[in-house]
Amino acid sequence: MTIFAPNYAPAPPALESRSKRALAILGHQIQVQSGVLNIVLLLFIFVVVVAPLVVTFYLSQFLPSGILGTTGLSTFYGPIGQQVWFILLIILVSSAGAAVIARDVATKAMTMYLARPIRPIDYLGAKSGALAFWVFLGGVLPGWVGTVIVLALGYVSLPLALEAIAGYFVIGVFSITAFTGLAVFFSSLTPRSTLAGAATFGALLGSDVVMGVLSGISGKVVFLYASPVQDVLAVAAGVFGASGNSLNPWSSGVVLVGFAVAAFGLAYVRLLRTQVIAE
Repeated sequence: MTIFAPNYAPAPPALESRSKRALAILGHQIQVQSGVLNIVLLLFIFVVVVAPLVVTFYLSQFLPSGILGTTGLSTFYGPIGQQVWFILLIILVSSAGAAVIARDVATKAMTMYLARPIRPIDYLGAKSGALAFWVFLGGVLPGWVGTVIVLALGYVSLPLALEAIAGYFVIGVFSITAFTGLAVFFSSLTPRSTLAGAATFGALLGSDVVMGVLSGISGKVVFLYASPVQDVLAVAAGVFGASGNSLNPWSSGVVLVGFAVAAFGLAYVRLLRTQVIAE
């Protein structure tokens, strides 16, 4: 028998599940990325995609047939086939993806994130999902909004609008996976967000310029497959049945998947080398 009072300690708090922690990281990252620059870039992207679609279908109602070309499925390729769209999208990817992992590396927060029960694959999925959300907003949603507007105004039929929506979705799948993968990979390499953003911008836009020059000098379009931008445009041209693109859309799709797999794989290997502390 003891003369000391019993010591009643509260039970340790239950740990949140891996899925809840991953969702918390995803939500926090989206909130962090909701800066003025990214919002402004999205507004510009919506303007350069939605406005040409609405104006083209509107004018086609009054102008003689053939002046604006056909107003079928290929018309939906017009806004994303212009350079302004993919340049703005590249800037958005570079801005939103620059600090997605780099900031955690700089602040040593990654070791806390990767503490049990969360795993590197959960962390990578949450961070990639947050960036993919922004790429979706810039690469898919504007096309959907423009399509819904021209459908509501009676400029296109419902079957054509559904085809266009499906087309934008297919383009979004390829662009989201490839662009997100490359941005996440570069962000995992350095603790400096500015370097990661510059690397992403240079890899996407620089490869397009360099491969275009090499293709022009050599006369071989095969060099263009090394440009993710040209691959996305080739897939878009194939989906919408637009002419003028020299790349095979199926081959471009395979290349984009290869870019995504390689980028995510290298980013995952980088995370595996991160020291993890116990809870």
